[in-house]
Amino acid sequence: MAEAFLTAAGSASAMVRWDFDVWPAAPEVKLCRGGTRGAYITLAPRALDLHLDEPADVHTVFVHERQAEAERASWLAATQAGLRVIGELVVAPL
Repeated sequence: MAEAFLTAAGSASAMVRWDFDVWPAAPEVKLCRGGTRGAYITLAPRALDLHLDEPADVHTVFVHERQAEAERASWLAATQAGLRVIGELVVAPL
């Protein structure tokens, strides 16, 4: 699905968001299944930020989760994609 989106976007600024019913349990980091609040990811091709203001030669995936479950992003990157988190935790304003 991501490949089709990237092809359709071409060189244009774009982003796509996937929402989930729940996050999977992450027993390695002592997290149970997560709730729907904050259970989504955003793909920003050729951008380093969610507002698409910082162009890049890479694609950025943002993991949105509750602050109390911040370890889930690193767990998802490592176990589901074979990658690692490279950014800092950013807390969204209420």
